[in-house]
Amino acid sequence: MKSFLPLRTLALLGLVACSGAESREHSGAAGGTFNEAEIPDSAGLALDSKLPVSFGQISNVIELDRDRVAFADTREKLFLTGSFGSGTLDTLGTQVDAIAKNAGPGQYKFPGWVARLAGDTVALIDFAALRTTLWNRKGEPLRVLPLTPAAGTAPVLVYDTIGHGYKIDYQTMLGTEPGVTERADSVPVLRIHLADGKVDTVAHLAAPQFGKAKFGEQVQDAATVFAPNDFFGARADGSAWVARGRENRVDWRSAEGSWSLGTSRKYQAQPVTQADRDRVLAQVREQGKQYGMPQELAIEYPFADTKPPFDYGLGRPNGEVWLQRPRAVETAAMVYDVYDAKGAWQRQVTFPPGATLAGFGESGAIYAAVKNDDGTKSVGRYRLTGSP
Repeated sequence: MKSFLPLRTLALLGLVACSGAESREHSGAAGGTFNEAEIPDSAGLALDSKLPVSFGQISNVIELDRDRVAFADTREKLFLTGSFGSGTLDTLGTQVDAIAKNAGPGQYKFPGWVARLAGDTVALIDFAALRTTLWNRKGEPLRVLPLTPAAGTAPVLVYDTIGHGYKIDYQTMLGTEPGVTERADSVPVLRIHLADGKVDTVAHLAAPQFGKAKFGEQVQDAATVFAPNDFFGARADGSAWVARGRENRVDWRSAEGSWSLGTSRKYQAQPVTQADRDRVLAQVREQGKQYGMPQELAIEYPFADTKPPFDYGLGRPNGEVWLQRPRAVETAAMVYDVYDAKGAWQRQVTFPPGATLAGFGESGAIYAAVKNDDGTKSVGRYRLTGSP
């Protein structure tokens, strides 16, 4: 049996921090508990507009201007822009089954993520071709972005606007060196200088908790499902945040390199149910299909007893970080804990049923992937209600 299964499951659990985020510093005593008396009102979302088109599966969403967004339909493997003003949808570039070495930037195989770079430049990350292409806001391809090979072939998803890409070194989790019996206790976050290819380390995430997984007769180490994990994001100015899963707090690194610790917050842990286990294992089987995994193969996986405080994080241009709470059931509304640029908890935001955070805009808009009755997705633009 190949060793792809643990890595694929890590991806399912959202260990990759795919956000371009923002900056913070210490608020209160480092690692102190949250003061319940300081809780502001909760907030909700009101639908402002929705693209009148449905999609198979939506990546993230970035704002091009007040009425235009860019995103990828990862099921149909298309790079798209949509206008909320006119309701029009444009397909950018050409989807192909194979990318030649000298292929132009207008081709892609599996568009999986989009990011904002400096000026009007947009990056499209191709998960299959393992390359990043640059486009302008008009939807015109510019060039292929050369990236220094670092920490394996996984794509770079996080960028700032001053010339850096960021990548979590998952190679440190894939196994120990011969003769080494212990794994590293942290995972480095690498900063890649786009101009000259220099690579340095700007942060460390807590290493995931590992247990034993069984695939047929083969036993492997695998990350424990629903164990707390850290998430990373970078702001446009080069400052960065780390959401600490075990401490339930957000720490910030300034653009100059100094760190400040946020305030830990108590939370009510949810138990991991048999339905949760069944759902995750079904996802593992579905992911394994493309690698030829026999669907009748017996699978056992290590699961935590309770769910973490958050399972995804995304930064907002105003300096907030939104952390997605796990749900008790799949049909429940998504709830996000919002931390400010000092690492202090501000409020919780409840999304409408069927809506999941997909991105933020400089205009203040909040973008969501909205599930339709037929299972397809739409892109909705929302505004906050209640607490500002």
